[in-house]
Amino acid sequence: MNPDVAAELPELHFAGGLPGFPDACRFVLVRLGDELSPFSVLRSVDGGPDNAPALEFIVTHPGLFFPDYEPEIDDDTAGRLDLQSADDALLLVIVTVTDPVSASTANLLGPIVVNRHTRAAAQAVLGNSGYATREALVPTA
Repeated sequence: MNPDVAAELPELHFAGGLPGFPDACRFVLVRLGDELSPFSVLRSVDGGPDNAPALEFIVTHPGLFFPDYEPEIDDDTAGRLDLQSADDALLLVIVTVTDPVSASTANLLGPIVVNRHTRAAAQAVLGNSGYATREALVPTA
């Protein structure tokens, strides 16, 4: 990504990094495609080790594909992000794009939670929620 473009985008701050990526703490959201696209790229601005490519994840708003999705965010996560109400939180889910694209999945068990006001973020790990790490984006017939 052009460093000038990254500097213009608001950063999301993951205080403890993402699970498996403890050093990736600063990310930007970059729209994937045009303004009608439901997908964005969650891109690390911390860069990879030894000039490796930046860490990137495809994300989407879960309500677009899963209108009944209402995860319960634990008190610890809500406290760390200083969430005062549900309206303070922006939820995103990581998408695994496959071939064919119609078989792509979303991780509903580990949503990304962002405080809309402070841009503090964390990946929540839901307990016995009934959600899965690979929920089909497109229902199968």
